[in-house]
Amino acid sequence: MKPAAAVILALLLVGAGCTGAPAGDTYRVGDDGRLVLTLAPDGAPAIEVLNKTENFTLSRLVFSSGGVPVTAYVGAPARPAAGIVYVPGVNEPVSGHSERFRQYAAAGFAFLYLDVRGNGFETPGARTDLGAEYRQFERGEWPQSYRIVADVLRARSHLARAYGIESIWAVGSSNGGRYAAVAAAVDPAFAGYAGVSTSGFGEIERIDAWPRRFLASIDPGSTIGSISPRPVLLYHAEADPVIPYSDGQALFRAAREPKTFVPFPGSHGIDPLVDADLIGRLTQVYAP
Repeated sequence: MKPAAAVILALLLVGAGCTGAPAGDTYRVGDDGRLVLTLAPDGAPAIEVLNKTENFTLSRLVFSSGGVPVTAYVGAPARPAAGIVYVPGVNEPVSGHSERFRQYAAAGFAFLYLDVRGNGFETPGARTDLGAEYRQFERGEWPQSYRIVADVLRARSHLARAYGIESIWAVGSSNGGRYAAVAAAVDPAFAGYAGVSTSGFGEIERIDAWPRRFLASIDPGSTIGSISPRPVLLYHAEADPVIPYSDGQALFRAAREPKTFVPFPGSHGIDPLVDADLIGRLTQVYAP
């Protein structure tokens, strides 16, 4: 899902941008489009253990974020060396990740799948509508994209508390890779970022100032540079039929060191080759 700048411009209403927030969580967007989130303390999530063996537990958890019950699934060994908050694309139900939970756990890592608002699964939300979100931004309300980024931050916090781990990566595929990139830029507690088959929004510089300010706040191309000095990994298939390979390369150019671009012979989205490479790289740093 790659909205070109011209398409986005057609969706947005030109006007004065606003900041602000409801009671509890707050957000602020700087003149440069940098998003800052301040989240209110949250309670413990409701946890349901779905499967448990000697060194593997699969759990479903529900936590409140901005008054919405957000669902996530976690597969983890008893003592994970590090963790991943995974933000899926729009057509990635949790049922497609059953082996992935076990694979990462077997390597020593906790893997959290975040059920994203608007993806049509368990967490309530609307389909992505950047025009509607911009109008909310103008009124000082919370655009759903900001709420999703806040969900990613809360998921990291829950994972850290539940397993006592500090090194947690933001990882995302396709549109989920965009949210994960912004979350890693917003929250310095993330140890790094890995994006799969994802991109920025393109040339947003030609859009009028106030809409551009909103778009920059959720555009990985505008925010990925601030993840440095934490590492950035980008995976993209040359034959990607959804987000062109050149767009993935453009996002890589916007990132700062340390950064690595990994082509893979797949199609679109996370796959076993990406998993194997990512697990291998994480194991070199966080050997269980």
